[in-house]
Amino acid sequence: MKPDLTISAQEESMPVHRGLSAGNRPEWCDVTSAGIFKVPCGGRFDRHYHDFEEYWLVFKGRAKVMSEGREYIVEQGDIVCTRAGDEHDVVEVYEDLEAFYFEGVCPPGGRAGHLHKSPELVKGHEVPGD
Repeated sequence: MKPDLTISAQEESMPVHRGLSAGNRPEWCDVTSAGIFKVPCGGRFDRHYHDFEEYWLVFKGRAKVMSEGREYIVEQGDIVCTRAGDEHDVVEVYEDLEAFYFEGVCPPGGRAGHLHKSPELVKGHEVPGD
């Protein structure tokens, strides 16, 4: 019988993580964060920007998103690429949206997290569904 060599993804110093952030990434990793987000029909989202590039790989659902001042219909297999400083948002959801996000390297003096151009944007908004 072969021994079980499976290693828990929760063990520190391992290259496998549930999500990446400043407190949960290998010391050699310079990305700001990465993980999965979900926006159901009728869910909530916030129009925001970052001090670094962000990429969304849609792996489930269909939605209208805004990036760099333009709106796009996205579905499984689409990648949304947003430059540092440009706002992006989930505008409408037609089928529950699930995507992998990847935030690039935060520049010196840059800020992590969602940044907003006005205090009311911090609250987020309901995302209408079909």
